[in-house]
This record gives sequence, C-alpha cells and structure tokens, in this order.
Amino acid sequence: MKINIYHSVIYNFLLKTYKLRDKQGFLGKCWLLLWNYSSKIFSGAVSTTIHGYKVKVNNGNSYALYARLFPNYNNPLLQLVDSVYELYNRELCIIDIGSAVGDTNLFLIKNLPDKIGKIYCIEGDFEFFKYLKENKKYFPESHLFNVMLSESDNNKISSLIKTHLGTASAIGEEKVKTISLDTLLFDKLKGRVDIIKIDVDGYDGKILKGSGKILQLYKPFVIFEWHPIMIKKTQNDFNEHFEILNKFGYNRFLWFNKYGEFSHFELKEGYLNREELIKLCLRDIHDYDWHYDVIAIHSESDVDILKIAELKKAKLRESSF
Repeated sequence: MKINIYHSVIYNFLLKTYKLRDKQGFLGKCWLLLWNYSSKIFSGAVSTTIHGYKVKVNNGNSYALYARLFPNYNNPLLQLVDSVYELYNRELCIIDIGSAVGDTNLFLIKNLPDKIGKIYCIEGDFEFFKYLKENKKYFPESHLFNVMLSESDNNKISSLIKTHLGTASAIGEEKVKTISLDTLLFDKLKGRVDIIKIDVDGYDGKILKGSGKILQLYKPFVIFEWHPIMIKKTQNDFNEHFEILNKFGYNRFLWFNKYGEFSHFELKEGYLNREELIKLCLRDIHDYDWHYDVIAIHSESDVDILKIAELKKAKLRESSF
C-alpha cells in the first residue's frame, strides 16, 4: 500500500495543531476548512503515529483526532480490560468487532502490555480491513476476518457506507451476505473468550443476537455502542441489545457517555429509563450525535463494578494518542 508523503504531511500537521479546531475566529475556521477539504479531496494511505506506533491509515481517518480532542476517549474499554485481567490474573482473549484500522488494539497493547493474549479482529469494510492487515504487525497474536456480521448466516443486509472517515454503517443501497458470530468463531475459540467489544454504528444488537452460543457458554464481558441515531438509520431495535443479554444472564449495565465518562448504572429493568434516553439522543439537541458505550456484566461475575465506573486505571493511562 503506497503512502502519499504530501498528504501525510498535511494530515499530521493538522493533528499536531488540533487545538486550533475549537478556536474562535480566523484560525479556527482555517483549520476546519483545511481538515474538511483535505479529507474530502485527498484519498489513499497516509502514515501517522497512533499510540506510539507508526501505522498506515486512510487520509482523514478521525480516530487520531478524536483521541486528542477527548481525554477519556475509549477509557471504559481500557478500564474493563484491566479489571478483567485483575479478576482472572492471566492474559485475556478479546473479540473486537468493528476493528477499523486496528486503533483499538494499538490502544490496548500500548497501555496494557502483556495483558492481552489473543485478539479476534472483525471488520466488514474492505478499505479499513486493508489497513488493519497492514497494522497487524504490532499485534501478532491476532486473527483477522473481513466479514459482515448479523443475527444469522446468509442473511442480507445493507452494505457499509462511511458515516465519517473513521467508521462505517450498514446503510448502503446494495445488499450483502452476513454470518453470525457463533458460526464465525465458536469452533475457533479453543476454550475461552473474556471480552467482546462491538462498535458497528447501529448493528450491535443484531450481532449480539447471533452470538447466543458464545454468550451462554463463555459469559464474556461485553462492551457495545448504544447509538439511537444510528440504530434508527439502520432500522434496528433500540432495546434488542438488552433483551438478548438479559436472556443469557446479564443483569448489570454500566453506561458511559460518548466522551468516555461514566454516566450511570442500570442494575434492574431500565426500559422506561431507556425510553427517555432514546428521545434525548434522537432530538440531537443535548450534544451532537449523542450516544453511549455500555458494559454488560453477567450475573455470575464478581468483578468490582465500582472500580470500572471510577475509571481510575484508565485515567492514568500512558498513551492518549
């Protein structure tokens, strides 16, 4: 994959000057204009550094920018992994659904070295998957899959369309075949899976629905994105995530806002509460593109949920971006 040096220089300059983004006046407008223009006009691969690793990403990829803008970005995942490692005292096996270019893996490996044993990386977008393969050298104990997941095999769902240059959602006009997570991985796991992370812009519930065998046998911790705006766009069910997890014995949910800050616990049936949160997100007034990350914990787990909510370890992380 050939790197465009000129585009890389512009991309990295914009990342280094990211604080101008929120400035009022001429400088802020110039920064936003250049970011939007370069992202729209220049395509292809650029070289940058993410969490200390020199990687290839698509020009305009937003992960490195968001990691700079939001200090607690991805902290719930980091705290979850650290807490589960402390609980089991061994290297962990993680399924990462919606791996994109591999940024989440770099984030975990940098901040929690020697705590990750194996990662199963699943990415449906072909362009992101190319970059994921390029960056795999930094997380060799991994298995990569370029497939579209849903609730069942040979189901047909909308193709992926990039909602911005760091993520994609199944809202395209073409139809593509899917496979369930159970079919893809159940026979490959060889004994355990500790954490499932899902970030697929509205399809998280459908993927959980196709993961019943894994959820029932392994009872992994699950962290997923609950994004009513994208759930509506993909024509899925706002409450499906919780109904499936409740069915398989998950009874504690820790909610974090889109900036990675703790929001609230849901320890009993929270359907009515969720109805108000759905309205809040869909109105899109409280904050732009408002959504949550939710950690689901099985009833048989004795992990310390207060420690996860406090995010103490995550706030002391070494690498922000």
